[in-house]
Amino acid sequence: MDELSDEKGLERYRVWTASSQVLAAFPTASELIGHLHRQSDDQSSSADEIIVELVRAGANGPSDPIGQSLLLLVFVPTIHRTTTQISAAFPSLAREDTAQHLFAALLEFLHSKEIRSRQSHLAFAVARKMRRSAFRWAIREFRLDLPNGLDGSQAASRGILESGEKPLAGVLLAQFLDDCVRRGWLSARERQLLTEFKLEGISGTELARRSGHSAPAIHRRVHRLLERLRRIARKSGDGIAKQLDLFRP
Repeated sequence: MDELSDEKGLERYRVWTASSQVLAAFPTASELIGHLHRQSDDQSSSADEIIVELVRAGANGPSDPIGQSLLLLVFVPTIHRTTTQISAAFPSLAREDTAQHLFAALLEFLHSKEIRSRQSHLAFAVARKMRRSAFRWAIREFRLDLPNGLDGSQAASRGILESGEKPLAGVLLAQFLDDCVRRGWLSARERQLLTEFKLEGISGTELARRSGHSAPAIHRRVHRLLERLRRIARKSGDGIAKQLDLFRP
């Protein structure tokens, strides 16, 4: 922000945004970033037009320092929030390592064809991509730290059930849902709903907005899915019901 706010930085910013009516509406980088930080990444439609312009402005040079700096600053709150979530779920992982992975995942996505092809829900798409990448990375790192011969799912289950704590619930839930899909207990769409609601922490209000349903309907659907899995698990007699008790709606 200091580099973008001194006299030379302000001039470079104004030249860089001059070709975009949307971006030029913000005289300084701090005003642009402040405006976007007041928006929620779960209400991405309000920020989409600006982010589309930021991505488009760097189309001829994805490593453009101003464009890259602006986009990184836009998503700093998302990086901070996700780092905090990962640190709570995986206390053995260094917070600095988690933040570094998130920055790398963000840069990779910002330079991808996928983001340039999107015209809506960009803020939400970026936040979701970062969360998914971070949790998958954390689960892989967690497995690498396990004692030899100990399965990741078993370790997560044992750690949670013996301690009564919730830090590793994200690990167990992700692995458990994968297993449910393999067993045919869940469809891919149902697994996505449970993952977004329980693991990624996306609000029922946002999921309702995207699906066209009400928030109470989303909560009821999650409740019905978990109840269905509990009934199947109890009949199977393989101990899965205890895992389900960790993930009440």
